[in-house]
Parts: sequence; structure tokens; C-alpha cells
Amino acid sequence: MSKIMKGILLIVFSYIVFGSCAFAQKKANPFQRVAIPDSIYLKLENAYNKNTKNVNAGRNVFNLINRKDFGFKDGLFSFQGQGPHFPRRIFIFNKGLLFIFDNEGAFNPKGVLQEFVESIKKLGLTDKQTVRYSKAISEYLEQESGNTYGQDIK
Repeated sequence: MSKIMKGILLIVFSYIVFGSCAFAQKKANPFQRVAIPDSIYLKLENAYNKNTKNVNAGRNVFNLINRKDFGFKDGLFSFQGQGPHFPRRIFIFNKGLLFIFDNEGAFNPKGVLQEFVESIKKLGLTDKQTVRYSKAISEYLEQESGNTYGQDIK
């Protein structure tokens, strides 16, 4: 093989390796969690720690409207403690105001819906937000339906 051919192969190989690495980094967030401010993190921890201590719930935050959006802004989010036996809870952040739901969808779906109605008033949600969040909460409740999070194991 000539030097020119080796050079071309090296360039093509380098392009493939570095190009695919750069594309892979842009394609997905490896942790796929929303990065939240420390002040919100502490509020989520305190809300979750009413029953359990040191569960790191503020680190497991997911956007329920768009799972691929990892920025923290106005929206509906889920959070839960570290591990599979901690039930998911939800919260709404709107115009700097935070509403954390006390009820868990797996154990009290009616309570979640009652709190949602309360949050509409407290946060001043628009009609568009109310409809969008209603759909996401419905999907959340469907996913949580039947989950026991190990509470039925004795």
C-alpha cells in the first residue's frame, strides 16, 4: 500500500472515530435527570424526608411533559428516593412558585387529583398548562397504578 493510500485510510478512520464520539455526546444525556437548583433540591428532600431520611430524592427529578428536556423551568416533574422501593411523587414549578404534591399516585390517585386542582389555583396555571399537565398526570397515574413499591412484602 502506498503512503497516500495509508494517509487517506488514516484520515477516514480518524473522521469516523472522532465524528461518532462527538455525535454520541450530543445525542443523549447519560443520566437523563433534570438538574435542579439547590434551593429546590432541599425543598424536595424535606418533603420526601417526612417519612424517610436521607433518600436523595432531589437528585432523581424527571420532566413529565418532555422526558428529553433536562433543563429546569416551569413544568411538571416527578421525583423519588434512590432505589426501587421509593414511590414517585410529583411537583409543579410555575413562575418561581413550587407546589409539591403530598400524595403518591401509587397509593392515593384521588388525592393527587385533588391536589392538582388546588395547585391550579395556587400557582395560577393557564388553561393551556392545565390541559397539558392533566394529560401528564393521567399518564403518571396510569404508570403508578398497581405499584406497591414493596409494601406488600412482609
